[in-house]
Amino acid sequence: MPTVTYQTIKEYIDQIWVVDTHEHLTQEQAWLEADEGCVDFSRFFAHYASVDLISAGLPNESLNRIRSEKTPLDEKWALFEPFWEKAKYTAYCRAVDLAIKELFDLPGLSRETYKPLAEKMRKMRKPGYYRHVLKDKGRIAVSILDLGADDADREFFVPVARLDHFIMVHTLEELRNLENESGMSIHSLDDLTAALAKVFQTKKERGAVAIKSGLAYVRTLNYEYPSKAEAERVFNQLFTRLGPRANDGIYGTRPGEAKVLQDYMFHKIVQLCVEHDLPFQIHTGIQEGNGNCLEQSNPVLLNDVFLKYPKARFDIFHAGYPYWDELGVMAKMFPGVHADLCWMNVISPAAARRALDEWLEVMPASKIFAFGGDYIFVEGAYAHSRFARDNVAKVLAAKVDNGYFTLEDAKRVADMILRENANEFFKLGL
Repeated sequence: MPTVTYQTIKEYIDQIWVVDTHEHLTQEQAWLEADEGCVDFSRFFAHYASVDLISAGLPNESLNRIRSEKTPLDEKWALFEPFWEKAKYTAYCRAVDLAIKELFDLPGLSRETYKPLAEKMRKMRKPGYYRHVLKDKGRIAVSILDLGADDADREFFVPVARLDHFIMVHTLEELRNLENESGMSIHSLDDLTAALAKVFQTKKERGAVAIKSGLAYVRTLNYEYPSKAEAERVFNQLFTRLGPRANDGIYGTRPGEAKVLQDYMFHKIVQLCVEHDLPFQIHTGIQEGNGNCLEQSNPVLLNDVFLKYPKARFDIFHAGYPYWDELGVMAKMFPGVHADLCWMNVISPAAARRALDEWLEVMPASKIFAFGGDYIFVEGAYAHSRFARDNVAKVLAAKVDNGYFTLEDAKRVADMILRENANEFFKLGL
């Protein structure tokens, strides 16, 4: 049973216009123009919950059929239902159910509701849908959008910039793409760093409020410190052959040498973040999908980076899950390290609560971001916002009831971790 304290705090939190620190949402027009065959329950299994279906045994071929606009709705459900019954108790799937209940007024996803859901989705798919979901229902002031584009709809979003392709340049063809993007000729390592600086400046001028790196999906976060000469030797090998990537990334190198150039360019990006006073968002912890190397994404691997750049401002993603203890200690130690629960509330609400409960005792509350949806469809962002509000209310209520906080303390912390911290950190001007 919810306590009186929880109900009081939850009512307060529900009125906060939150800042969403991380999204991948497509623009509304893309949804309005999507094929009619995609306007059904399969929309909610573009990612996240689909991982649990695969984990429960759904073949990849069947998932592709479910997602296809060409597959009849009844066939989609027949492929889907046996694995939904196995997976529907995970937090990812609970988030889907919550969105269906609260946005489409149906009792979750089931054999009885999948057809009415498709009908309601088609009726509601019209201009203004994003405003209804994100603003009217979600009370989300702004979402920080990681979509690789500068033309975000500023009613809802502000952009971040990705520059990982300057780190992971592996072939002459990719180098030519960087020339096209920067408008510069690149014939040396100095040219590459100059092109990076130019693109960085352009992204900032177009409104990017941070830089984002997601390289923990494809390589270790252990960034070492190669010399310029070492990086230049690897860079020069880009000119030895034009074609697909070699196994190690760059032709003519011994195993592991591609990492030398990658590490060198990563440091150049951190240095530009310091120079331009832009935060650096870094993916750590769990990777989306079915299968990866978790140990390469442990935020502890960034310890030396935090030591080297005391003036940099880092937004460390996903609570580093399952390494949130380590992230909490580093956010306590390093003034520039901030801890972000984006994605985390729908990975495991219980784990997110444990992390937040611990972090509030370990680090200044000003260093915590409690909500980032991290979805590609708005219904997921809405559901995540509801999970996040509930988690924050539960953690703060418990701390009031056990005497750690007063009620006024709890309200103040809620304002900070759901809105004010991100507003200040990203200089949003709300």
